Amino acid sequence: MKKIDQWIKKALPLVGLILATTAILMLPGILSRYPASAEHYATEIFPVISRPVVYLSSLAPISLTEIFIVFSVLSSPLLIIWYIYHAVRSHKRKQFFYRSAIVSCMVIFLISLSFTLMHGIQYARRPLHETLGIVPAERSPEELAEVMNWLAEGVVANRTILPENERGGMLPINGLKELLREGSNAMDLASSEFPVLSGNGVRVKPVALSHYWSYTGIVGMYFPFFGEANANVDVPAHTIPMTICHEISHVRGIAREQDANLAGFLACVASDRPDFRYSGYMFALGYISSDLAVVDPDEYARIARSIPESAYRDLNLSYEYWEQFEGPVEEISTEVNDAYLKSNLQPEGVHSYSLVSRLIIDYYFSHIKGDPD
Repeated sequence: MKKIDQWIKKALPLVGLILATTAILMLPGILSRYPASAEHYATEIFPVISRPVVYLSSLAPISLTEIFIVFSVLSSPLLIIWYIYHAVRSHKRKQFFYRSAIVSCMVIFLISLSFTLMHGIQYARRPLHETLGIVPAERSPEELAEVMNWLAEGVVANRTILPENERGGMLPINGLKELLREGSNAMDLASSEFPVLSGNGVRVKPVALSHYWSYTGIVGMYFPFFGEANANVDVPAHTIPMTICHEISHVRGIAREQDANLAGFLACVASDRPDFRYSGYMFALGYISSDLAVVDPDEYARIARSIPESAYRDLNLSYEYWEQFEGPVEEISTEVNDAYLKSNLQPEGVHSYSLVSRLIIDYYFSHIKGDPD
């Protein structure tokens, strides 16, 4: 009986940690049935509890996420060797494995808690288009053409005043460092019309190993454990502002990818900088033009002729850039990201990014033209 009591006492911490971790991971799914509660958390509680984390990580000029990931990858083999060595050499193996299990469960619990509070619950909040008063509707080919024309005009107005590199590609107006700092300002300008986009100021971090990161096909990352937004700065410059605003959207509590894309677009076009505005218009134009090309190729071709040659140079440079990174690493990365998104209340997986096309169209008719019907 005494041995049973001792076994129960030892098992209780493990069982407790496992149950607590399970409950935490189930919380976003439960709150998805009560989106108003998740919305309250995202807009009232999350900004407060995340502020010290975001502030402290923003003090460092380099990517803490990058340092952590590189260190973890390099140290993992040493940690495994250390563990095997001590497991073999230990004279009290049961006690060693028990303590190892406790530590492992505690680490998993803390990771789960941090992820859920800093990102997971936000997947359960209301869709952004509902909060912004964007009215969904079926759109005709003529309406698609109207939106594409609006975006093309935005591209023309901003691309012609931007500097270029030696290959004719767009350059940021004040350099990369200034570009990375301006993301929060763009989000703040957009939040004057859409308060839900407000939140903590953040410095987006450039990833030093961006070129190698491109093999994964990833252009940005929000690391919830540090409250840190990271950007791939090796990619063509015209895409970077949109990535910056997308990742800041995650920092400000917008989790779904289509919503972060919409928020990023709104921030870019609201910016007082032409490089941000151009990035937003080009991002949206890529989606809308593809939709219009399917339903009305002639109208698509007509509008496409109004787009300046400099914008097509940016597109060609982007195609050339990404072509060199195609391969198994990108495919595996996409599959992992797809699984991650599907496990976090986004059943569309990686296809959720492209859902922004419909949101931008409806935004135009709800807010720009002001005709939700």
